[in-house]
Amino acid sequence: MTTSLLQRILSEREAMGAAERRVADVVATDPGAVIHMSMASLSQKSGVSDPTIMRFCRRFGFEGYGDFKLFLAQSLVPSAPFAYEQIISGDSIANIVRKTARNSLNAIQRALEDLEPPQLEEAARRLQAATWIGIYASGISEITALDAEHKFQRLGIRCEALIGRKKQWLHAETSRPGEVALIFSQSGHTKQMVDIATAARAGGAQVVSVTAADSPLSAVTDALVAVVPYDRTELLTPLASRLNHHLVVNMLVTSIAMIGGSEFPDQLPALDSWQTEKI
Repeated sequence: MTTSLLQRILSEREAMGAAERRVADVVATDPGAVIHMSMASLSQKSGVSDPTIMRFCRRFGFEGYGDFKLFLAQSLVPSAPFAYEQIISGDSIANIVRKTARNSLNAIQRALEDLEPPQLEEAARRLQAATWIGIYASGISEITALDAEHKFQRLGIRCEALIGRKKQWLHAETSRPGEVALIFSQSGHTKQMVDIATAARAGGAQVVSVTAADSPLSAVTDALVAVVPYDRTELLTPLASRLNHHLVVNMLVTSIAMIGGSEFPDQLPALDSWQTEKI
């Protein structure tokens, strides 16, 4: 999310009114100066009123100008590369614990920076409105699909985690309008998942994908939740990617409940532990 705010401003510029376009032009031309401007200063430089500045900020999901400036300032700081600490032969148990924990924390921090709230909201709205959700994944992503199935079902959502090529094809090829195919893929380059998305759309279903942006899977997706993949291939690297996909599942579950008008905390059992008898 750190580099996307300016991209979003530029991509939405043509859909703005003339006054908001002037604000967009000032921000895009010199964002470094804007983060030090008061609202009055930006209004004057753009030749617009303060309410126009507020409309501009709210267009991108911010409560006010202060929130917008803070996020803009953060977006100008380059993200550090994923700080992966490789576990090597001879590492002590203490080092293994430390490295595994740090790798996990780094992965979650990067997800916080990179995830797009509007994408999550769009995905949640489509899932909330679905008559049935088929959850597709392969390889290490199958664990995420099962996690999503468990949590969605406990919200009363009709869904099924479809594991195995034959079962996936059976459901994808018989998809119908009103249904949603929710696909998890680390890279977005798995041919099986791309073909499933294509088949589901051909049947009239919508496709929501949690995968890498600018991937073949994202190109055949109706609503994308972009998750940056990690390219390293060491043993524990998939843990970092899985953590972020599980994080997205929890975000979607909570968002779906909120969109559906559920109340906290009773209506969000999916975020609780298993409801089993304790002794």
